[in-house]
Amino acid sequence: MSDHLFVYFRMPDDHAIDALPRWHRWMETVAEATGIGGTLMRRPETRDGLQTWMECYADIPPAFDATLDGLWRQSGLDGWIHGARQAERFVDLDML
Repeated sequence: MSDHLFVYFRMPDDHAIDALPRWHRWMETVAEATGIGGTLMRRPETRDGLQTWMECYADIPPAFDATLDGLWRQSGLDGWIHGARQAERFVDLDML
């Protein structure tokens, strides 16, 4: 089985264009620090002036969540989002 981490958060519409290059740099920082590259996605619709963005990381080790959290606290990006980041870990289902 392989673990995957999905981190989602709300991005205000009026921050999105300026935030995108910062998030590309964030994803590079995560990859440099952990050796794990991720993908960045968003829901196609906007609700109440907010977009939902999601970082997706595959094949992560058990300590990845804590490492990512530490990197996030140092990133200075918290002020760009609305509310808190939510992280959820999923595992692949084995074929039976």
